[in-house]
Amino acid sequence: MEKINLISIYCGAVLLLFMGIFHTQFYKLFGWKNDFEKVSKINKNILFTIHIALTLLFLGLSAFTFIYAGDLSTSIGISFGFNIIFSLFWLWRTVWQIFYFKPHKKNKNHILHYVLIIYFALLFLAFIIPPVSKIL
Repeated sequence: MEKINLISIYCGAVLLLFMGIFHTQFYKLFGWKNDFEKVSKINKNILFTIHIALTLLFLGLSAFTFIYAGDLSTSIGISFGFNIIFSLFWLWRTVWQIFYFKPHKKNKNHILHYVLIIYFALLFLAFIIPPVSKIL
């Protein structure tokens, strides 16, 4: 089971890395230049700052997860807490994607919506496997 836990954590690290890289494309992918022209300067700055912070957080968490994969895979002590927090965040994000980001019929991003649900669920699983295996 230890090997499965380690593979699970490495998968989480890779998924976090790709999430960080994906976030670097939001400005272009979602046409934020046009949308931000309609928003006040302060709100534009706040949204952009939060987005940059999230991107850096995902990249940092990916590096953290790669560096401490062995510790996180044991899910002992503080690593148990980190795994639970990471997994609960991604569970929340999965549920949020399902109910809050429901695609409208005219929206062309139906595929992205479902891909993100699967992606977030995989992140949840990657971080919940070690603590669950520790409990069982």
